[in-house]
Amino acid sequence: MIKIKHINEVSELEYEQFFKDGHAKDQKPEEDWAHEHGHFLELEGEKIGFFVLYPVDGGAWLRKLLMKEQANPALIIMTFEWISEHALKLGYEKLYTHLDDPNKRVLLEMNHFKESKEEPYVDANIYGEWFEKLLIVQA
Repeated sequence: MIKIKHINEVSELEYEQFFKDGHAKDQKPEEDWAHEHGHFLELEGEKIGFFVLYPVDGGAWLRKLLMKEQANPALIIMTFEWISEHALKLGYEKLYTHLDDPNKRVLLEMNHFKESKEEPYVDANIYGEWFEKLLIVQA
């Protein structure tokens, strides 16, 4: 069973350990926004991922996603679904993400993200394409 825990719900030791191991090694976020809006994914008690849902007008920006190195492809695909469900529980209607690696475009499309016609206002200078996923079905 998957659990999503806000960064404040884990000990400093657990936090540090996640960013010392595997793919997340040396990618520990130091920014205030990561500490304020960061979440861990736990599967069977093991932390398998870290993500940040940063609030923006009209939704949330999936600003960071880090998975443990041994995460299999099916798990990565499910991760997007779990994050989407969590964003919806938090009251967001859209999930945005930014793509600077065209090789990952297919992964976003598989997870029902579509190229965004408008960029959400963000406090970062970034280049690339924006994608969005509608989290609620409009009747």
